[in-house]
Amino acid sequence: MIRAYQLNLSVLSFASLFVGMFLVYSLVALNAASRRRELAILRALGASPRLLFNLFLAEGALFGVCGWLLAIPLGTVLVKYLLHTVSQTISTLFVRVHVEGLALSPAEVAVSFGVTLFVSVAAAFQPAREAMKVPPKEAMEIAHTGRPRRRMAARLASWGAGCLAACLPLALMPGVAGVPLPGYLAILLLFVGSALMAPGLLEQLGRALSPMLQRLAGMPAYLAGRYLRDSGARTSISVGALITAVALFTALVVMIYSFRQTVELWVRQTVSGDLFVTAKMGQVNRFRFPIPETIVAELKRLDLGADPVPSRRYQLSYGDFPYEFEAMGMETFLNHGGFVWLKGDPERVRPLLVNGDGVLISEVFGTRTGLGIGDTFRAQIEGSRVELPVVGIVRDYRTDGGVVFYSWSRFKERFHDPQWSGVRFFFREPSPDGDARVAKLRNAIIDRWGGQLDLISGKDLREAVLRIFDETFTITTVLLLIALAVAALGITTTLTVMVLERTRQLNTLFAVGGSFRQIRSMIFWEASFLVAAGEMAGLVCGFILSYLLVYVINRQSFGWTFLYQVDWGALAFSLPLIVLTALAAAIPSVRMAFRTPPAALLRER
Repeated sequence: MIRAYQLNLSVLSFASLFVGMFLVYSLVALNAASRRRELAILRALGASPRLLFNLFLAEGALFGVCGWLLAIPLGTVLVKYLLHTVSQTISTLFVRVHVEGLALSPAEVAVSFGVTLFVSVAAAFQPAREAMKVPPKEAMEIAHTGRPRRRMAARLASWGAGCLAACLPLALMPGVAGVPLPGYLAILLLFVGSALMAPGLLEQLGRALSPMLQRLAGMPAYLAGRYLRDSGARTSISVGALITAVALFTALVVMIYSFRQTVELWVRQTVSGDLFVTAKMGQVNRFRFPIPETIVAELKRLDLGADPVPSRRYQLSYGDFPYEFEAMGMETFLNHGGFVWLKGDPERVRPLLVNGDGVLISEVFGTRTGLGIGDTFRAQIEGSRVELPVVGIVRDYRTDGGVVFYSWSRFKERFHDPQWSGVRFFFREPSPDGDARVAKLRNAIIDRWGGQLDLISGKDLREAVLRIFDETFTITTVLLLIALAVAALGITTTLTVMVLERTRQLNTLFAVGGSFRQIRSMIFWEASFLVAAGEMAGLVCGFILSYLLVYVINRQSFGWTFLYQVDWGALAFSLPLIVLTALAAAIPSVRMAFRTPPAALLRER
């Protein structure tokens, strides 16, 4: 479980790095566009295309090295917060750890440097190829109009469709040695495929909306749509970054909300009860030592309007997989609480459980062992050989393995007396003064056997479970915000590249009668097209990604899934904020358009 948690955090970090590739691409493309005339002069003076290619490839590597060097002190500051959060989560969920100091091995430093350098060089490859294609004659041209790239958009779209088509068969493949490698590859292809589809999406969006926007918003919106239709793959890179960031945001919002809603349902039903009592240090001792019989006899006679549900937990293993066998007062428990069912008919299975004619297994246990409904569960429990059919599968989110449920009274009749390792109390009648009743029952038990038992109210236990859940996903939110910030920077650099490439065109428009307001409006419409395309494709990609996370990654990593639910309120509130952030990123490019006075710029020719 710890390895799976670590691996998922690492993959999410690589997703942020993947978004960072778009930023490096945009920065190198920005530099290439702003120096295009210089490159043409270099070519006219005898510089070879390979020299220009290596120049910009080295620039991408320099960005990577500088970023890596800046990340070391920045990471030192962030790691103290992240380390506290992660260690607290691991201590609460899995095993207690105490981190006394920070340590970083030379191998980890070398790997991080190598990965960063590789990613940066890979991101700079395409802009470097564009730079090497600048013709020498462009040094004498007034403007470079570029070449239409419709064929490239169609070719990229076909590659993107192939990547997306490969996601489904990969998602259906089992994990490798307990690691969902095919699922991670499916996610990578989903991101790559969506990014490759972006040029075609922009082309179709520009073609479909330009005529309508001309009627509704005038010529600036029409020109913006026409330009993006013919802008080629460069513009789509930032759309790909936004698609990735929005997809991550959407998928994690859906996954976390679904997970939390399911856990809330689980704690209300399976972790139900008003007061939980266990033997002293029972959790630490893994319930090996039952509650003394004298105390059990007194607890049975203790009547404060509450029904006891006894339980005995056995820590066992199925091969190498640890699990817990829990014999519990099934009939009383089902009268007050219940299970979160995954497979099986609750109405049909209930009498089987009460009569002891079968066991319930958790989803994690079924996933790890391959047992399902109708199979036979076998175990050696103390001196008894237990063989019972599996009659249902339920959701359970304990982090110390799977769990098998069986009737306590039937276990005593058919095998041996399991005794009590714990008991939970349910009040028979609901009351608005529930906390006072719990306190009264708690005090009555503490007064008699306080030194021999551990007690916790059901309300406190359920609140602790949900608090742990929220703490677990804090680091996920931090990584997600990093990805969104990088995507916004990508929009800024892309729009700046677009403005730099058309500086003379924009100033010529101004010289022949276009107003600053119209040109600014056109740039903002271009930003709106980019954001709209990124948001739409990102939402679609995000819902696909959420299914992969819920039903593939979590199942293969941890053994569980959860009820799929969408927090429409959070998406409706958050996605417009992403739109506003991305549109705000257009402001620097608007200022860049008129950095040089139009008359001075046009006088150069």
